[in-house]
Amino acid sequence: MASKLDEFDMKAPVADLLYPSVEKHNAMKKRAAALEKLPRAFVDNLELEKVADIITPHYQYRVMRLFCEVCDDEEVINYRLDILDDFIRLPSLSATIRKVINVMVENDRKNIYNLTTPDSFSQLDDAISGFDAYIQCMEIMHDFYEKMKDKIRSEGVKKLFAFFEEHYGDKHYISLKGEIAELKKALYDRIRSVTVAINLDERLVPVSAGIIELSKERYDIKPSLVDRILYHGAKFNDKAVVKNLRKKYNDSEVSDDKLINTVDKTLFDELSDLTDTFVKMIDKVLAEYQKAGIADMRYIDYQLEYYMGAVAVIEACEDQGLKMCRPKILPAGERKAVIKDIFDPVYFREARIYNLDHKEKKSVVTNDITMGGDSEGFYVLTGANNGGKTTFLRAVGLCQIMAQTGLYVPASYCEISLVDYIYTQFPQEEKTGIDTSRFTTEIKEFREISDTITANSLLLMNESIQSTTPRECVEVACELLRIFCKMGVRGVFATHLVDIAYKTVELNKDNTLRTKLASIVADADDETGERKYKIVRGMPRDNSFAQTILKQYGIDMETIEKRIRENKA
Repeated sequence: MASKLDEFDMKAPVADLLYPSVEKHNAMKKRAAALEKLPRAFVDNLELEKVADIITPHYQYRVMRLFCEVCDDEEVINYRLDILDDFIRLPSLSATIRKVINVMVENDRKNIYNLTTPDSFSQLDDAISGFDAYIQCMEIMHDFYEKMKDKIRSEGVKKLFAFFEEHYGDKHYISLKGEIAELKKALYDRIRSVTVAINLDERLVPVSAGIIELSKERYDIKPSLVDRILYHGAKFNDKAVVKNLRKKYNDSEVSDDKLINTVDKTLFDELSDLTDTFVKMIDKVLAEYQKAGIADMRYIDYQLEYYMGAVAVIEACEDQGLKMCRPKILPAGERKAVIKDIFDPVYFREARIYNLDHKEKKSVVTNDITMGGDSEGFYVLTGANNGGKTTFLRAVGLCQIMAQTGLYVPASYCEISLVDYIYTQFPQEEKTGIDTSRFTTEIKEFREISDTITANSLLLMNESIQSTTPRECVEVACELLRIFCKMGVRGVFATHLVDIAYKTVELNKDNTLRTKLASIVADADDETGERKYKIVRGMPRDNSFAQTILKQYGIDMETIEKRIRENKA
């Protein structure tokens, strides 16, 4: 994996669609390196690899790198969002660029990258076809830009077309274009057939041969009177002739193609007076191509894949009635987020796949959240088991990371302040050994978090501090909340310990807290206990609807009593 990443770092794209300048790119590299020292739990806890795979499975590792930057530069983020807007507004833009880049990358790989001095007409034709495809791509980009340039708004897309336009008018490209046209005319117009004289001995065995004429016209064999009588007017079959020659001389190891290729190379050598000129022209064309600087289109390929994938995700969500929107990026100092109709894209994909094969459909429920500003900035989330707490928590984290990566977010509206980092603490399997109990491990993790977390950080806690006595859990959790809120941290703490939610009222009496707390609940039907997956403000309910969970899995008193009666009978 490291080698792939290093490969892309070797050379910058011809026009960078991720960073507005080299300086910004270098700054993000330094930031990413510095962040590697911080806890990386958010990568697994938010299931970022799944999100990256949704966007582009081919370059998943590259998207992961962007996620892990946790970009805090508004200019970089808006630069990417502007580009994404262009691709969304102009479907023909993405289709054209994608097609051209694909052709250029494949053409460069197959026909140009490994090009050597031609020694046969087939190699010469491959070289001409390769350069001709490149010219056609340049013409397509130029014509498209002439028609659409007034509709393109983003600096990044303008920069990409500026690169192509610069080379379209460059003397080296113009020279290359002229050389290829001249070469095609010289080759295809001057040689359509070759007349060869073959000398035979007294046994009619060929002993020597030579070229006696070149022609611009194709030579068609016209059957003689004897031919017409013997073959009923049929023309000779070229492939049959080659096949019969091979059979005649018992050379079973040589294929038809190899025989033809041998003839091709021999003919090319025999016509050296003419073909030497073609070779020199190809060498000149290749030199002009290298000077034009168009090579290495593959370095922009992954960036286009990133944006195409982002557009596809937006369209897939809209097909299911879910909105994604461009986030309004606020300065980190505002410490604020207002998000409407937020949902979890990971759950969205899982539900979509599930619904393909099941009659009972899974629905994606959206929610709202406001953090900071005139509202509280840290929430204690309680509610019924399997009520959507973890899904909501992940949605909040993904919304933040996607916004800072320059993507549309899973919400109908979003204005959000930048954070300097995202910290998460989710339950893990207990390890064996000294000082490795779950409780001890969690305390160590919170110590690590508290050493680097700031007022501009986001903290997401999922069922944290649950592995000692309930009373101790509540006391430790409340003290942690007091510490983080005094620092000004924003976040969400999902827990089944309802006493923590009731304690928020008391905690808020501390005037030294920079972040105030509030209680929110995963709602359920009062009578049936059916989960609504809506997150609402308020204190925890008295009933966690445990009976409905047991009944869901076939464990309820009515079923047990019935079985007891049947056993007695």
